[in-house]
Amino acid sequence: MSSRAHPQAPARASAAGRNRTAKVSAFFALGGIAFLGNFATGIAWINPGIFIGCAVLCALVAIPTGHLARFRGRRLDGDGRGLALVAVLTGWLVLLVCVLAVLAFVGLIAGLAVLTDGG
Repeated sequence: MSSRAHPQAPARASAAGRNRTAKVSAFFALGGIAFLGNFATGIAWINPGIFIGCAVLCALVAIPTGHLARFRGRRLDGDGRGLALVAVLTGWLVLLVCVLAVLAFVGLIAGLAVLTDGG
């Protein structure tokens, strides 16, 4: 018997994970959702700024890496382009939710300042 590996085994292994940028983008997009999801459990209400900040950072990583993954997927015959598109859209959605949350917080503080200063 020959000690050499099967010649097609490395080709199949490299084809399965050619667009790692798409996986990185999806990982950070899901990380942003996870940070925002902690508000449903109640743990994020202890220090909401940290969780909102981490969600924003995850979204800011997911968006450009998703665009890079879509460009790379175009060169790799569409490998990972769908995953990258979902990650980009999720990143923008997480960023939108974070901006709305910050605006709601600022509006709450401004409204309370107006109510307490009216005396």
